Parts: sequence; structure tokens; C-alpha cells
Amino acid sequence: MKKIVFDLLNNDGGQEKAIIAAKNFLETNLDYSLILVGDEKKITSLIPVNLHNRITIINSLEIVSKLESPRDALRSDSSMLKAFNALYEQNADGILSSGDSASYIILSSLKVKRINGISRPAFMPILPTTTAKNIVVLDVGANIDVKPEYLVEWANVASEFYKILFPCVEIPHVGQLNIGTEKYKGSEIAKEANKLLSSPTNKFIFKGFIEPNNVINGDVDIVVTDGYAGNIFLKTMESSFLGFAKLIKGIFLKNVFTKFSALFVKNDFKKLKSRFDYRNIGGAFIVGLDKIVVKAHGGSDEIAFFNALNQIKLGIENNIIEKICAKSLAIEGNKNE
Repeated sequence: MKKIVFDLLNNDGGQEKAIIAAKNFLETNLDYSLILVGDEKKITSLIPVNLHNRITIINSLEIVSKLESPRDALRSDSSMLKAFNALYEQNADGILSSGDSASYIILSSLKVKRINGISRPAFMPILPTTTAKNIVVLDVGANIDVKPEYLVEWANVASEFYKILFPCVEIPHVGQLNIGTEKYKGSEIAKEANKLLSSPTNKFIFKGFIEPNNVINGDVDIVVTDGYAGNIFLKTMESSFLGFAKLIKGIFLKNVFTKFSALFVKNDFKKLKSRFDYRNIGGAFIVGLDKIVVKAHGGSDEIAFFNALNQIKLGIENNIIEKICAKSLAIEGNKNE
């Protein structure tokens, strides 16, 4: 039976929605068990008795605080720390939390082993585009200061993820987010990374520098960048689509004629809204680690948490870590030849 550790605390809306998601996941996935870290009384009251044989409860009421240094992560007796301890102690296959991103990436780096050939783990969400395809972007906040080789490592790991998540793609196309597509634009680190990404020995097709419109239009499968630019892009994209949806709704509610016309596009508008709803993706992978680690949105509800658990399930059932470890070892071996 597969095991997933679920940190129920640290969510903006409290742990009840996380517990409901855990219940729904257990009811639809009979071959999975969950290690739930949170308020034992609330967990036992909201999880039906018939599911108790597939849950392990680690009682914790401490929410992680924002950390001043990596050492603080190991000193704070939080539910997040207890969840990471359980990941190896109970031989679990993956972990989920919606807690503070900085704390989560620090604990991920300290408590989870890195895959050979990976210098730094990176946040990698799956994002919708204006076409039918989904793309992945990394890094979106874990690493502000990067070295050129990090982007190559992330592109290689993301390529393996992408081929497993989207089997119809044999060789992913990678683009590097930049302030322009011309090779002379960007920071020195970006330009050096561009050269490394252009190497013919890479196992992906590199499309060079790209701009945000190329990302939104799905011109590539994988986007690599430093965590600073990636985080700004992600937040801008999320807020832009939410704002655009509000504008459209305002137009349709303007008067009786626009309300009537809205009836003809109501279903299409719902589909559009659903496509760009982060809850239907679930969370962001933290790639480069030898366990499946997923970070859920801080404002997640039971739908978002349920989909994040299914995201981990997808990785588990496709043996994604084993496949990437084998690939990464090959990359490391090539470096040493």
C-alpha cells in the first residue's frame, strides 16, 4: 500500500478542508494510506471510522513560522517538520503541505535527499496555456540566486517529468524565460545558461530565449528561469487571468442585453474559468529530490488538496522518482567522463 504524508496545518483557511480532501482521497483510492499531521481530535471527528485503518495520525498543533535561517527549520517543533520526519521514518512515497514556501523549500533541502546531478531543488508548477496543452515552469521561487548550470539540470529533470506526465511528448521543447529573444539580451548568468542549454548533448530541444507571451501561448513544453523571474511571472499570470475573468463578468452583468447574451457563452466561460483555476492542478512539484514533494497553494480548499494528492499519486504510479534518478545518474556520469 502506498503512503503519502499530509501536513494538514499551515493552510490559510484552517485544516478542516485539508481533512475533507484526505477523506475524499481515501474513499476513492483504496490502495493508499495517509499519514496525517495535525489536530488529532479534528482528524478523528471528520474522518469516518471505516477509514481509520488507512490513516496514521501524528498529533501536532504547531504551525511553522517564517524562518530566519535554515537552522531554525530544525528547531521549530512544527507540523511541517514532523511531516518531513515521517517521510523517511515511515517509508512514505510522497509529501504534501500548503505551508510557508520558504520554510517548505528549506526543510525539503535539509530533510530530503537530492538526486545525483542536481545542485538545487526547484519549484515546478504545471500551468495551463491559451491552447489545450499544459506546460511546466521552473524555478518559481525556490532559488533567487542561480548558477547557469542549475538551469540545465532543471531542464533535464523537467524533461523526464514532462514525458511521464504527458506521454504523447517524446522530446520536450525547452525555452528560457528572458527580457527578449535576442541572444545579447539578459544578465550574464542568463546568457551563459543559454549557451549551456544550447549544447547538442542535451536530451531536449532547446528553443532559446523566450518571452512571457511565448509561455502563455504554449510555444514550448518547459520553461526554465531563476526563481525571482519565475515567481513574478507566475503571480502575474495568476492575477491577470483572475482579473480578466472579473472584467468579462462585469461586462456581461452591465445591463439586460449583455446578461441575455451571456446565456449563450455561459458554458464556455465556465470551461475557461475552470481551465485557469489553480485548484484543478493541485500544487507545484519540488523537483530534484528522491521523494515526491508537492507544495499546495496557501489558500487551498478541499478541491485543490484533493487534486494535489492525486498529483502525488500520478507521480507514484508512474515511478517518476525511480526513472528520474536513473536519468540523473546518467547525466552525472556523463559529467565525470
